[in-house]
Amino acid sequence: MTIKSDILTRLDGLIDEGTKLVNSYQATVDSMGATYSDIPEQDFRAFTTKATAAIDRIAGEESQFFKHLPELKASKSISSPGYNVTFLPAVVGSIVALRDAVDNGHLESLETRIRAHVHDDFLEQAKDLLDSKYHVAAMVLIGGVLEDHLQKLCTKNGLTWNGHGSISKYNDACHQGTVYDKPTWRRIQSIGDLRNDVAHGQGAGVKVPDVEDAYKFVGRFIADHPA
Repeated sequence: MTIKSDILTRLDGLIDEGTKLVNSYQATVDSMGATYSDIPEQDFRAFTTKATAAIDRIAGEESQFFKHLPELKASKSISSPGYNVTFLPAVVGSIVALRDAVDNGHLESLETRIRAHVHDDFLEQAKDLLDSKYHVAAMVLIGGVLEDHLQKLCTKNGLTWNGHGSISKYNDACHQGTVYDKPTWRRIQSIGDLRNDVAHGQGAGVKVPDVEDAYKFVGRFIADHPA
């Protein structure tokens, strides 16, 4: 399953869930414009939380999809926003619009955003390992993130390499393709050497400051050279 199809499946599920909640609205007996539902309000609020989180992760807080979400405020009465006839349809509408954008390729940065989250997660794990004095394990994670990002840079720029990929091969291809300069190439080669040392059981020679520097560099490198 591709990232795109996985996202579409997730959004389809949210649309179905939201539509069922909207269809549960009923007018009150006095017909004064108030509505209610037999579904507990916690289900409404749970859906809103999931929908908001999904839009944030896929499109970001600065997107129009997120900015057009209505605000769910605290309420102690049956006429709370969860049961309002305009509140929930607005949330579902944002999800429907986002699904259409994803399906039709209008969110060109979708895979980049998802991949960035994954890289951030791994680098955060590496930082936790560093803080816990497990610098060798941290170096393995840092090297893995760098290698994956270099491969994506090669793909983005139409660059090729011979045989199986590696930090060194991806780095050579990117430098020859003028993706970045010679000093950056040298720094990446040194990080690749560190990763190879720990991967082949030679981690005893790898110093904590070297891993800390590698962690900082990879974070900056990914930000400066998005794939």
